Amino acid sequence: MAAGRNIFMDYTAQIQHLKNQNLNIEDNNLAIYILNKIGYYGLINGYKEVFKDPATNHYISGTTFNDIHHMYLFDADLRAAFLKYILIVEKNIKSSISYHFSDLYGNSMTDYQNPTNYDYGKQQNQIRILYKKMNQKIYGKNASQQVKHHLSLYHDVPLWVLTTDLTLGEITSMYRYLKGHCKTLVCNDFYQIGRAELGKMLVILTKTRNICAHGNRLFNVQHGNAIMDCKAHTKLRIPKTGTLYNYGKSDLFATVISLKYLLDILDFRMFYYDLKKIIKNYNPSLDTLHTMGFPTNWMSILRIKVY
Repeated sequence: MAAGRNIFMDYTAQIQHLKNQNLNIEDNNLAIYILNKIGYYGLINGYKEVFKDPATNHYISGTTFNDIHHMYLFDADLRAAFLKYILIVEKNIKSSISYHFSDLYGNSMTDYQNPTNYDYGKQQNQIRILYKKMNQKIYGKNASQQVKHHLSLYHDVPLWVLTTDLTLGEITSMYRYLKGHCKTLVCNDFYQIGRAELGKMLVILTKTRNICAHGNRLFNVQHGNAIMDCKAHTKLRIPKTGTLYNYGKSDLFATVISLKYLLDILDFRMFYYDLKKIIKNYNPSLDTLHTMGFPTNWMSILRIKVY
C-alpha cells in the first residue's frame, strides 16, 4: 500500500509514518489489521484532515489511530442509513414517473422514446443520451432478466419494467425533460412539492446515493449543486450570510431536508431515529456536525411541517 507522496510502504512503514506525524498508536497489530481491511487511502487519507493541525500538517496532540477509525465507522454508518432511505425515494419516484407518463402518453418503447412527449428545449443532445442509456438497458449484454423476458415475449418493454433498471441519475434526467403537466402530476405524489424543487432535490439525492454506494467519504460532502430555499430552511431558522443560508443547501443536511420532503411521514420518522441513534452512538463534535451542515437545532426537523 502507498502512503505519502505515492511511495509504496508496507504496513510497518505505514505505522511508523503515522507515528512520525504525531499520531498515537497504542496497538500496532490492531492498527495493521484495520489498515489491511480498509486500506491506508480509504482510512487515513479519507479522514485525517479532521484531526490535523493545518499549521504543522501533523496530528493534533492526543489524536489516536482509534479516533480516525471511529470517524471512519461513523461515516460508514451514515452511508448505510442514507442509502437505505434514498433507495425508498428512488423506488417511489420511478413508480410515480412511470405511472403518470404511461397514463398521459403510453407505456411502450416508442412512447417513452418519442421526442414529442418531452420538453427538452435546446437540450436535444441530452435527450438522445437518455434514449441511448434506455436502449443499453434494453438491448445491452447486461440487460436484466425482466427486460429480456418482455422483449422476447412481447417485442416491447413497458416503461414500468424499464424504470426498475434505470439508475436514480437516469430517472432524474427523465424527470428533467418531462412536460410541465406530467411533472406536476409527479410532484403531487410528493405533497405537491414544486417542480423545480423536486428536480434540484433529485440531483442532490443522486449524488449522495452514488457516494454511499461507492463507499466514499460522506460526512463533509459539498455538492456542486444546491437545493432551492424552502420552508424547512425558514422553519429551522437556519442562519444566513447575506442572503445565503449557511446550512442545508449543498451539504449533507441538504440531503436530510430532501428526504423530509420526499419520504412519507412514517419513513422519514424511521430515518430520523436511525440518524439520531448513529449520532448519539458516535457523539461527533459540534465542529463535525457543522461540517455536515447540521444546525444546532437539526433535530427539530422531525416535528416541523414543510407541506
